[in-house]
Amino acid sequence: MLLRNSIACAAFIASLTVAGEAMGCASYNAAQISQAIQNSPNANSTLRNASCAFGGAGVAESNGNSCSSNGNNFGVLQLTSTNLPANVTSSQYLAMPLQQQVDIWAQQVGNSNSSGGYQTLANANNSGGSIGGAPVTAGMMGACFQFGPLICKNDIAAMQQNGGQCPSSSNGGVRATKATLANGTANLDGNNQSICTWGKSIQNKINQAAATCSNPSAPVTPPTTPKKINCPAPGGGAPGTAIPPTPASAPVSLPSSLA
Repeated sequence: MLLRNSIACAAFIASLTVAGEAMGCASYNAAQISQAIQNSPNANSTLRNASCAFGGAGVAESNGNSCSSNGNNFGVLQLTSTNLPANVTSSQYLAMPLQQQVDIWAQQVGNSNSSGGYQTLANANNSGGSIGGAPVTAGMMGACFQFGPLICKNDIAAMQQNGGQCPSSSNGGVRATKATLANGTANLDGNNQSICTWGKSIQNKINQAAATCSNPSAPVTPPTTPKKINCPAPGGGAPGTAIPPTPASAPVSLPSSLA
């Protein structure tokens, strides 16, 4: 039995080896997390279209560190313990490189967390609408996804009833615990954050990453085509076809010393 366990352990370590080097803790930026989502065979179109937002969420939640954990949430994208596959322990998950973590994250929560409340926010965001008068940001949508359907749904209900304001620890907030998650009353995460407050943190990370991370669905400004200019041929030959004067290409008068 000991030999069999040793062989299984060795096989697992080998599976985490890339280019001959065992994977350890590593930190990633929003663009790298986004690219891993784009590369994941388990990522649906919702995740791919918002990959930069989730990249920002990863940096906000874990500082992009693959070994980040608070005992209940794990890895770059802070997958909860209840969403880990049955055959994967938290320690095994934390030892995985970015791409494997993202593949499991997309597989386990990609479909369930991108429906319900998330879709309500997405519809408002796409139409330029709001929730109770509060504009919906990509950061808020990222927080909704990370918190899961229950907290997101409860926060949206509170926003609709209170002029766009989310619950807080001092105003109607119910912190997530096993009990409040089980009875459906939780509207704040374990750190007393709502989709409004945590959404702002995620949005800040998205804004910081904007220069290096852009989703494929985002409009791309085409490059400007350089104007063709007919210059005299080398060696003093005859000039090419004349260009009719326009305000942008009108002749310039030179001083007599240079004429």
